[in-house]
Amino acid sequence: MKSGVSARVPRKRAAECVSGVLISDSAVLVEKRRANDDADPRLVLLPGGHVETGESLNRALKREMREELGIRVEKMTPIRVRYYTASNGERQRIHYFRIKDWKGKIRSNEAETVYWESDIRHLSDAIERKIVLKLLSQVSRT
Repeated sequence: MKSGVSARVPRKRAAECVSGVLISDSAVLVEKRRANDDADPRLVLLPGGHVETGESLNRALKREMREELGIRVEKMTPIRVRYYTASNGERQRIHYFRIKDWKGKIRSNEAETVYWESDIRHLSDAIERKIVLKLLSQVSRT
C-alpha cells in the first residue's frame, strides 16, 4: 500500500432498533439506564431495544415494550427513523413509534427506573428531546 493512503474499512451495518414514545398528561415515559449497562449507562432515554433477526418492526416494538415495561401495545404509529451511536460504539438505526394505546401496569423490568418526565430537558439525547417536543405540541393542539 502506498504511504498516505488508508485502506477503507467497511462500515458495520447499523443494528436495527425500535423505541416507543408514550405520552400522558404532558409527560413522556422515560427510562434511566442502569449504571452497569454496557451502552449508555445512567442516560435518560426513551424505552426500546433491538429488533431480532426476521422480526418485523411492529412485532419488535410490542416485544420490547412487554419485556421492558410489562405493557401490551394496542395502537402505534411510526414517527421517524434516525441513526445513533451508543456509548459502546454500536451504530443503531432507531425506528421511533408513538404508542397511542396500551394495556397493563407500567413497571421497570430492565432499566434502573422508569418514570413520567414532564421536563423534556432531562432527556439525555437532543434528538429524542426534539421528537418528544414535537409530539407534545401536537397532543396539546388536539
